[in-house]
Amino acid sequence: MQYRERGFTIVELLIVIVVIGILAAITVVAYNGIQTRGENQKTISAVKEYVKAFHAYAIDNGNYPQLTGCLGEGYPDPNNYCLSQSGLAECWGTGAAVSTALSTALKTYMNGSLPSPSMQKAACGNTSYVGAYAAYVSASKTVVVYMILRGDQTCPPMSPNASAPGKVYGGDATRCMYTLAAVS
Repeated sequence: MQYRERGFTIVELLIVIVVIGILAAITVVAYNGIQTRGENQKTISAVKEYVKAFHAYAIDNGNYPQLTGCLGEGYPDPNNYCLSQSGLAECWGTGAAVSTALSTALKTYMNGSLPSPSMQKAACGNTSYVGAYAAYVSASKTVVVYMILRGDQTCPPMSPNASAPGKVYGGDATRCMYTLAAVS
């Protein structure tokens, strides 16, 4: 009478280990993509709220706030710089500081709290970019709003009073630019 042991061969075990490894790698890549999209959506939502606040401010005051600065709070740089997180300006220039005056001017139109864009860093060359920024342009009495998204993204429309988005992509960062129409 022959007795045969039951069990798995080494080849079968290796195949199972390889399949589990492949599934784990796919899961990690998918999770990172979902996380990046979520952080980008956070920035887009915050900037849309700021665009609405700029319009409401302009309707009440006849003009946009004549201020420039980062939009939101919680920037990772010790000096609270948005956009560029480095002194090297290979892509789109150096950083801008958070403006308390701009935040105060818009806070009234945002139910007293300021939404913050995502603080995920997107690299272009040796420079990391983060957040959103607004600049008043006195010559045209407009406001230009910039936001940084990670990866090669499509810049979404903001509002009927904002220009079609301008997009610049470099490294792992997309910079979207919107010009808010002058108030008449």
